[in-house]
Amino acid sequence: MNYIGGNWEKGLGATYASINPRNETILWEGNYASKDQIKSAIDCASKAHFKWSSLSFKERLEIIKNFYNLLEKNAQTVSEIIALETGKVDHDAESEVSAARAKLKNVLDAYEDRTGAKKNVTNIMETSLTHHSLGVVCVIGPFNFPLHLPNGQITPSLLAGNTVIFKPSESTPLISEYMMMLWEEAGIPKGVINLLHGKKWVVQNLVKHSKIKGIFFTGGYDAGRSIHASVSGEIDKLVALELGGINPIVVWNTNKIKQVKNIILESAFISTGQRCTCARKLILPKNKYGKKILDCIKKDLGDPSITNHFLGPLISNEARLKVISQQKKLEKIGARIIKESKVPKGKGFFITPGLIDSTNLKERFDEEIFGPILQVHFVGSFSEAIDEANNTKFGLAASLISDSRSLFDEFHSSINSGLVNFNATTTGASGALPFGGVGKSGNYRPAGFYAADFCAWPKSSVLKKL
Repeated sequence: MNYIGGNWEKGLGATYASINPRNETILWEGNYASKDQIKSAIDCASKAHFKWSSLSFKERLEIIKNFYNLLEKNAQTVSEIIALETGKVDHDAESEVSAARAKLKNVLDAYEDRTGAKKNVTNIMETSLTHHSLGVVCVIGPFNFPLHLPNGQITPSLLAGNTVIFKPSESTPLISEYMMMLWEEAGIPKGVINLLHGKKWVVQNLVKHSKIKGIFFTGGYDAGRSIHASVSGEIDKLVALELGGINPIVVWNTNKIKQVKNIILESAFISTGQRCTCARKLILPKNKYGKKILDCIKKDLGDPSITNHFLGPLISNEARLKVISQQKKLEKIGARIIKESKVPKGKGFFITPGLIDSTNLKERFDEEIFGPILQVHFVGSFSEAIDEANNTKFGLAASLISDSRSLFDEFHSSINSGLVNFNATTTGASGALPFGGVGKSGNYRPAGFYAADFCAWPKSSVLKKL
């Protein structure tokens, strides 16, 4: 069901279903929103904006706190729905809910730090800075974090006084509806938040509408680029894109094999490789130590007691076929398959983890493989490792594993990524910091702590006496 102006409405568009990726059973059936329903949702949000933005900060916060209290109360149910609909292993789904529950404190801190009101009084004059809502914004969510990532943009949007149209991934309508029920129960006024189901054409109709002033998208580069192009020239729309990455993890000057191996495995294979920050390339020294690390990784990838901690199914068969196709493409251009990623027999969109030596490719491969495949590159020096890490048009996350802090200082200053970690996974991120990348990974509008920046605009004033 779509949620428009405080009412639940059956979609008037095409029928579709949410499929359990573990066993291919139908979890949910419904309809996409129609063009008229899209217009209705935008009109409702636009009408609700003045009253919502006129409420005091305290009044808006009270309703938002109600939502987070309900999320806390229903955490187990929410976690179970996420696990069912995305195929995440249980602890991974529980981790997402925990991250979402912790979001409010960071959002409040960011609001005060980045967009709160400020005043300075001197003998000559007074200066003031206030921030104001954009109006109606649309949040276009991903499937891989269907609760945490959308609410990382919905919450600061609402706090700043915006009204919201939420368009979730078509792969995760069930959790998005449950989330909307919690917002409704929290007492959100009619029209302040709306839910529309749909695919690309729904997004295109949304973002092009003149009343939409903010577009916050999380997903792949091609979809993000399409959205950006569709509103090109419309300078009154603020577009924030959080896209993917070809994230390098470099190992240099350390002999702590066990710790190194664990960081690599989690970086590459957590959530079945379906995180934008998952490590896509492992850069190792071209010596016996580098080979030893690779042998340990290969061995562990054959141990279900280890891989089952990270691996569930992919989100769809289409996603699985794409991963296999990309593996074949790599092999065709000279990659050496160390451990082939395969489709096992039986129900579900499962896929085995893959390990590929891409050191001697005939041509550059700069595609994000959104699944459990890790490419390995052997290099002769640390400067070559940095060059290889930067050998991509993406720039989201990178990590160095080493005993040398001075090497990390060099790495940090040289790497073209928004998240650069030391002896931590590429997927490690703090909610108290900005989250975003450069190049094909985003458009310099990081989320996380800096999401507050794109949810409001500043108004500066100088006040003097006559």
